[in-house]
Amino acid sequence: MTGFIIGGIGTCLGGLLSIFIRNPSDKVVSCLLSFSAGIMLSIISFDLLPKSYEVSGFFIVTLGLCSGLLIVFFAEEIIPFKKINKYAGRKQDFFKMGIIIMVSLSLHNFPEGVALGSSYVYSRSIGIKMGVLIAAHNIPEGMTIGVPLIMAGVSPLYILLLTLLTGLPTAFGAVLGEVLGHISEYFIGFCLSAAASSMLYVTVSKLIPEADILHKGRIKSVFLLIGFICGCYLSFAS
Repeated sequence: MTGFIIGGIGTCLGGLLSIFIRNPSDKVVSCLLSFSAGIMLSIISFDLLPKSYEVSGFFIVTLGLCSGLLIVFFAEEIIPFKKINKYAGRKQDFFKMGIIIMVSLSLHNFPEGVALGSSYVYSRSIGIKMGVLIAAHNIPEGMTIGVPLIMAGVSPLYILLLTLLTGLPTAFGAVLGEVLGHISEYFIGFCLSAAASSMLYVTVSKLIPEADILHKGRIKSVFLLIGFICGCYLSFAS
């Protein structure tokens, strides 16, 4: 339950912040998508992949990277986006983007939960500190889910629910980490690298191209850098 609260509160706060964006211009949306892309790129580069290589090695990381991409492709196939008549045209593209980001972040949140549960067993104070860092870490991630869904016209209540549910893998991971004390480092490395490739896919093929279509100016590149720097801070702080 604690893992769900910690995982869900951060992403839910991020989703709540995105709800306050009302009828944004194409330029504003482009900047927000670029900011989200910068955060995700930095988390991939300085958080997920380094930790994955550290605990599991090259072979497991490569296996995880390939698996993460296949998971996203599978999610795109099984989720009937085209049958959801409520979202058509550009709105459907944004809706699809938000759901795929949600799937990617869920992959990322599970090993975070395992680390949280394991550290709580080792030391309650360390577990609490890690929980606070994870919650802060998840706020901008919640925004990356919320912004595309806002542009798709999804209701605020539904956005809050989806961002809250993204915290469920953290809860499952925390329970396993606390009960077992630790889980195979190879499994953790696999999950981290799978999350990295799925997040890289959605960043490179969805967020950045869409931001470029919406606005051609240089300001979006500035927000990409700002997001990257913010992500770096969150990665090194945790």
